[in-house]
Amino acid sequence: MAVQHPRPHYAPTTDGGKRTDHRVAIRVGIYLAAAHGFAGFLYLLFWLGAHRG
Repeated sequence: MAVQHPRPHYAPTTDGGKRTDHRVAIRVGIYLAAAHGFAGFLYLLFWLGAHRG
């Protein structure tokens, strides 16, 4: 018979007493916007290259 141990409960991640969830969400949003902007720029370059001359 296996003994079942209770699962540990951890406090939310904090940094200097502030929760970091909001800052992480903002950072992910910025990275997503930057990645899409860069992808759009590459798409524009390929589109312009295909329609030249």
